[in-house]
Amino acid sequence: MALPALPNSQEISRYYDIYRDKEITFTKETLHYLRIDPRQIFIKCAGGQWPCIINSTSFQFAKIILGVGSGAITQIKKNPNMPVQVRYCFIQDDNTPLSFFVTGHVSQISPYRGTNELVILTVSFTQQPPDDLIIRMGQFIDTNENFLNRRDERIIINKEIVRRLNLEKEETIIDISGVPRRCILRDISFGGCKVMCMGVPKFLIGKNASLKLNFIDPVVTFNIPGEVKNAESLEGRKDIVIVCIAFNPPQVPMQFKVLINQFLTQNKKTLLEMNKIALQQQILQQSAMTAKKQPQA
Repeated sequence: MALPALPNSQEISRYYDIYRDKEITFTKETLHYLRIDPRQIFIKCAGGQWPCIINSTSFQFAKIILGVGSGAITQIKKNPNMPVQVRYCFIQDDNTPLSFFVTGHVSQISPYRGTNELVILTVSFTQQPPDDLIIRMGQFIDTNENFLNRRDERIIINKEIVRRLNLEKEETIIDISGVPRRCILRDISFGGCKVMCMGVPKFLIGKNASLKLNFIDPVVTFNIPGEVKNAESLEGRKDIVIVCIAFNPPQVPMQFKVLINQFLTQNKKTLLEMNKIALQQQILQQSAMTAKKQPQA
């Protein structure tokens, strides 16, 4: 799974300044998306290196889990103020590892979830971490922040937006209550979408739905589950319906969030004008469809 294009130094500085205190707890999904190799995470001190589990990190500290019998714990107890290093390891797009150390000191040791066998060490960094860490964590945090704060910000679809989003095409499939229907994508956001398809509104509202989206860069297909919140017949065409779908937030794929966030960030100065043009084109298309006898959705 490819990560988005690397930001420039100005963007890296923005990530660090805004999110320096933001802590990421590593879940299975987080590790998978960030492509962290948990087998290659180590703590280094006193000339030795010991494997550990990374629990969470920010740009200012990392929290790692060790067994009470670990040699690292023995060394740190002998000299609590000694410098330590946390080794991070990411898998790059070409499947080669990217690893680096971040230097700090142990600022806290406490039992992990009340157990007597494990402890959690807080390693406070004594320097700004490498750009590679800031890039990966910054993009991840930025995407999740915008997913919460800009969930309903719509991207109105036309051919130019399809090209910029790297979508395969406007036409796709919406599955409603297990019945796949051909549809045309009208708009998309973090939180949902609007599509045009054939149907009767009263039989669609409140039904479970799943939108299929094919992207070409990166090459990936999403089937995003949600619920039909509203449906209205196209004016002058009782056989064609405009359907509004709200995605189920916990089931929105992380990579989809990243692609939407990347588009919104890159086009924030021109999005309003692009939406205006796309909406005008959609109105003209719908007017043309109203004049036709056969459904075209």
